[in-house]
Amino acid sequence: MDQTYRNPNFVLVILGVVASQLAVSLYLPSLPAILDEWQLTVGETQLTLSLFFLTFGLSQLFYGALSDHVGRKPLLLLSITILTCGSILAVYANSFELLLFARLLQGLGGGGLSVLGRAILRDLFQGQALRKAINMLAIAASFTPVIAPTLGGYMQDSFDWRSNFIILTLYSGVLLLIIFFKMAETNKDVSSENRHHTKEQKSSLTFTNILADYQLVLKNNTFICYASATLIGYLAMILCLENTPFLLTTKFGFNAKEVGYLMLAQPSFFLLGNLIQNKLPASVTNNQLIQVGMIILALVGVSFLLQNGLHITSLTAILITLAFNGLAVSLIFVNAMAGSLSLFSHQSGAAAALSGMFQMVGTALITATMAQLHWSSLLSLGWIYLSLFAALYLLVRRLSYLQQIRLTQDPVSNIATQ
Repeated sequence: MDQTYRNPNFVLVILGVVASQLAVSLYLPSLPAILDEWQLTVGETQLTLSLFFLTFGLSQLFYGALSDHVGRKPLLLLSITILTCGSILAVYANSFELLLFARLLQGLGGGGLSVLGRAILRDLFQGQALRKAINMLAIAASFTPVIAPTLGGYMQDSFDWRSNFIILTLYSGVLLLIIFFKMAETNKDVSSENRHHTKEQKSSLTFTNILADYQLVLKNNTFICYASATLIGYLAMILCLENTPFLLTTKFGFNAKEVGYLMLAQPSFFLLGNLIQNKLPASVTNNQLIQVGMIILALVGVSFLLQNGLHITSLTAILITLAFNGLAVSLIFVNAMAGSLSLFSHQSGAAAALSGMFQMVGTALITATMAQLHWSSLLSLGWIYLSLFAALYLLVRRLSYLQQIRLTQDPVSNIATQ
């Protein structure tokens, strides 16, 4: 197994994940402009994110286990084609309903890029190298939420919100050509070196076998805990990203370009957290880093509550809170994802799909509910973040319990895998 991070497929994984993240964060500074164009409410405008997350998550169930049987590359090409088509449709959307449909398509495509990227990492790396690979992917991908809102704000001020989707169309179109001509299949069960297994592959490609893969993954309690922790980490990031533009615009009067610059606080510290983790020794475990992130997440919730209760909301306080949130997300999200993927090899696609589905569908349902209930105040955010902390605390306790059971049942093999 190739353990080098210079592998061309690893680079293409990074570029694919960047495309899916651009679909999330590039247009965020344009949310107030979209609201104004069609006279929407904040909740209605945020549906462009919630519906994206919904199809992003559900589509991963299609891509994940199927890629274990037919390969990663064909489905990767399909997903980026759908993303490109959705981006083109968004450019020409002349109604809010058509924009929502375009976002649904973008979610369908982006979901494939995300889940297949994780599955490809599992094909290329294992053990400690897998955690390092995911961390390096997170470092590279961290530049997207750092750069995208700034670029999106500039494009919004210079042109309009559609210009952001033009950029996404061009990027995904070029990436489609690169993957088609340059990417090699990473699933060794279906790669060219194993063509003599074609008959067995076709016989395995049944709904029953795909369903069995998902059932096997779902029966693993440790996987459920890690997947739930991944959801919490991602939700913590999105809650700030989707509420910050409105807060900075309405309370402080910043324009879209300025909002883009100010939103750098969270992704910059997300990047910093990943850089720090990449230098840590192998003796520092995923669970230990998740616990550190959990404590910082609690501080974020307390900060929102104090700003609301003491009426001391200031730009400095908001930016510091966003920075701490970015650091917490980097510790929780990366390590929970690494934990969930490390549990499986032959069902890596199914595991990546279910983890992604938990993450994105959960985020979609929770953010949509918050939008409908108008839970966007500092008070609401404070209690939500403390609730996320409480849920993560229970998950960490459960993971510790499961680890003790494994050590008791098979101490030799567990020492080898720690």
